[in-house]
Amino acid sequence: MKLYWVTTADHHEDWFMIASTAKEAAKLHEKYEGYDPGDAIAEEILQIPENITCEKGWPEKRLLIDLGAVFLLDEPTRVVEIKGRKFCEGLLEAEIQEITDNIFEIYDGSRPNRTKKSSRKQ
Repeated sequence: MKLYWVTTADHHEDWFMIASTAKEAAKLHEKYEGYDPGDAIAEEILQIPENITCEKGWPEKRLLIDLGAVFLLDEPTRVVEIKGRKFCEGLLEAEIQEITDNIFEIYDGSRPNRTKKSSRKQ
């Protein structure tokens, strides 16, 4: 098995995938995230050692750490360093949390996801 970095043109759901081939990693990403066939591109990051148990699909945080990953940021968007290279998780979830906080702030002044106030106009 191998660890792949899978991206799409919109970069909304970029993240790691475990698969046997780049083609398989891209197809799994498209299936799990609702993209059309051909939307995802997978890049091999490393071969997973045989002594590390894993399954095809999204890797657990523990597995990434076992593979040498360092989590530089864990919220609202994960940033991971592996083999001297930094990878940033797709930003869609972070954008959704910020929009949700903006709506709550209008109605009751709270920001339940604790996102920073946006400098963008709403």
